[in-house]
Order: sequence, then C-alpha cells, then structure tokens
Amino acid sequence: MNYQSTIFSKYLGDEQMLQLVSDEALINGMLMFEMALARAQASVGIIPREAANEINDVLYKLNINPEDLAAGTLQNGVPVISLLSIATSYLSDEVKKHLHYGGTSQDTMDTAQVLMIRDAVNLIEERTNTFIKNLAQLLNQHGNNPCMARTRGQQAIPVTFGVKINAWLQPLQRQIERLTEIRKRLLVVQLGGAAGTLSSYPDKATAVVAALANELKLQAASSWHTQRDNLCEFTNWLAMLTGILGKMGADILVISQTEINEVQESVEGGKSSAMPHKNNPVLCEALVALARLNATLQSQQLQSLVHVNERDATAWILEWNAIPQMIINTGTALNHAISISTTIKVNADVMQQNIEHFYKK
Repeated sequence: MNYQSTIFSKYLGDEQMLQLVSDEALINGMLMFEMALARAQASVGIIPREAANEINDVLYKLNINPEDLAAGTLQNGVPVISLLSIATSYLSDEVKKHLHYGGTSQDTMDTAQVLMIRDAVNLIEERTNTFIKNLAQLLNQHGNNPCMARTRGQQAIPVTFGVKINAWLQPLQRQIERLTEIRKRLLVVQLGGAAGTLSSYPDKATAVVAALANELKLQAASSWHTQRDNLCEFTNWLAMLTGILGKMGADILVISQTEINEVQESVEGGKSSAMPHKNNPVLCEALVALARLNATLQSQQLQSLVHVNERDATAWILEWNAIPQMIINTGTALNHAISISTTIKVNADVMQQNIEHFYKK
C-alpha cells in the first residue's frame, strides 16, 4: 500500500496529511522559495527590486501541475529545472537572468521540503496534544480501576489501569518536549549554491541567507546539502511517536482478547465476513502495523546520512520516499489513537474478576 491508495486512504492513510506532502505542496514550496529568494536578494542589493517584484508577480499567479514536471524530472532527476523553465517563459528577457540567481536545485527542493515538514509538524503536534488530553481524561475516569499487570505475557500482580494508561501517556509528553528541541534544527532554510559555498555572492552570503530565512519564517543556517542529520532526527522522532502509539495498540490487542475482555476498542468494532460474533480491534492492529512501517522507513532514511561529497542523489532520493510516507503514517496513527481514546470501553467488573481468578489459582 502506498500513500496514494484510495482503498486504504482512511484506514492506512490520512488525506489531510497527504495534502501537506503532496506534489502540489512541493510545487507550492518550490515557488515560495524562488519568490522569497528574489525578495531576499533584492533586499541586500544582489538583484534589482523591480526584478524581484516581477518574479513575485509572475510566480504567484503560476499554476503548475505535477504532470507538467514529470517528463523533465525523468530527464534531469529533479523537478526544479522544468519548474524554472515554465516560470522563465512568463518573465521578461531582462528579468529571466535574476530568477534562481546563485541557487541550485537542491536549495529549492530542500527548502520546499522543510516548508512542507513545518506544516505537517504543526498538525502532528496539534493531534498529539489532543490525544494527550484524551488519555488524561481516561486516566481521571478509569485510572484507579484495579487490574492485572502482565509481564512477559503472564499475569504478574494487581495494579491499577492507570499504570497502563501512564505507560501510553508519559512518553507522549516527552515527545512534545523533544519536538521543541528538534524544531530549531529542523526548520531551517537551505541555500548553498552550486557546491554549498554561495560562490555567486561571497561578500553577501550571510546577509542573503538571513534575509531568505526571514522571508520564509525559518531559521538561518549554513548549507547542509550533504548533512542530513537533522532530517534523520526528525524521522526518528516520527518513528518513536508511532512506536509509542503502537505500544498502546499492542496492549489493547492483548487485554481485549475474548478470554481477557478487560477493554473493547469500540462497541462497534471491526466486523468479520465469516464470524458475525466478533468485535475486531482493527484500529489497534493498524497502530502496530504503522509503527513497524515507520521503523522500517527510518532505517531507509538513516542511509541518507551516507551522502557522498558535495551532492549525492542516490542518498537524496531515499528521502523523497521515506519522509512523506512517514509523515502520513504518523498522521494516520494519531487519527486512530484519538478515535480509540474516545470510543474505548473499559470493563472494570471484568478487570476485578480477573484479579479474583488470579488469587483463586
């Protein structure tokens, strides 16, 4: 299943998150970069202000479809060249030379990706906080319910259901803290030029990077063309988050089994085509699967760290697959976790019965 599947778009996909990392979002991010670069360069005297104005007027009105860039991406390995070719066809002869001046395709694509990530991170954080609030309510309502702890698949000792809920809740709270720390390294502009040295404007390199960052509301940074550690830190955060959600899913899969029956994922539950009596915890199953998918994709993303010399498309391409899919997997998992936290049925009487049965053995 890829993230564009229609059949699985709700169960293993997230339409809202897909829009944030779609081809259309990438195109918009690339255009935003080129417009902001022109404004930044004009502000420090690299290109005329009139040229920046024309570039912004033209690019703001451009309507580029993903299909317009497909053939050029096949030929050149990146969509930027085709995008610039379309844009320059609408610019005056005098202004064409100022578009993308001193930049390189990786500057455009990397910064566009960061802009997409910023939008996705904001939504992920919002959903995570919603889920945290739901778990806090569940803790308040059912945290004191006695239930059996289970270690290594066996009954251990009586505890409270709050012990289980806190094992889901507290790691999420730490994830929010981690995100605050990661943001300052992740949401940075990329501008390095041909080989990361900004050789086209050496005396104004620092000024134009700062101006570009200000235009895009990102942090300024030196060129990171081959330094992919910040992106790997982010995708590791995504894999950790879905892993935390997967732990909750795995717990519920066990304690909702017919023989234990301490909770139900939902009163409605998932149906079986052959066994109408069943109430399958299908969202919990998805949480576990999505955690494993993101863990696998993170191992792919880590290979982008082996980024040879000053640019290496064999490493760079890995990100184009891993990062959007990991973002969508995370959004999907959060949607399911929020749903579970609002529909879960806690069978307190059964929890007590299981404790009593334990002491009778």
